[in-house]
Amino acid sequence: MSVSPAPPRRRGPYAQGRAARELILQTALEVIARKGYNATSLRDIAEEVGMTQAGLLHHFDTKENLLAEVLRKRDEVDRQNFSPADVTELPLIIQLAHHNPEVPGLVQLYVSLQAAATDPEHPCHDYFRERDLVVHGRIARDIEKRQKAGAFDPTVDASVIARMLLALSDGLQAEWAINSDVDLAGTLDAFWSRYARPAGTETAGRQTEDAAE
Repeated sequence: MSVSPAPPRRRGPYAQGRAARELILQTALEVIARKGYNATSLRDIAEEVGMTQAGLLHHFDTKENLLAEVLRKRDEVDRQNFSPADVTELPLIIQLAHHNPEVPGLVQLYVSLQAAATDPEHPCHDYFRERDLVVHGRIARDIEKRQKAGAFDPTVDASVIARMLLALSDGLQAEWAINSDVDLAGTLDAFWSRYARPAGTETAGRQTEDAAE
């Protein structure tokens, strides 16, 4: 007896809404990166998506909520594209410092919303608080991994250096958004090189000392 094929599954409203949100966020990232944050309006994003502005905000309620989600999407894309595979590569925060001048509009977005988010009532306040905790933790763990591999100064506190790196990165982005002559990547490179060392250096040094004894 033949069995009739199952009818194709229909995508429900939730799946359709989720797909629409993803399309809006990806499009907003591309438009803001290309045109700049200050030069991008909701109408620009809506037109590229093929929606009205009202249709756009139907998925996010407010412009501020949309922009907060755009930043989250940017972080997700950056982790996919730039996360280092091992301790021989530069950490993510340094890689992004080299990449950010290529997307000035997203730097403007980050800096502008970070300043506004000092207000606890701002829709981006929670995003920046959460991001600070998550990114600081990731940087600290990355440094600890490098310390164990002999690729970073073992005498420093990984948590403190992570805090310094994060603060330096945010401050440089704010400066660079005002004055593009600021060497965003070069300054972070100089800071990192103060503590980083070729992987295995510490181990090799101990082996040499042991042999001498």
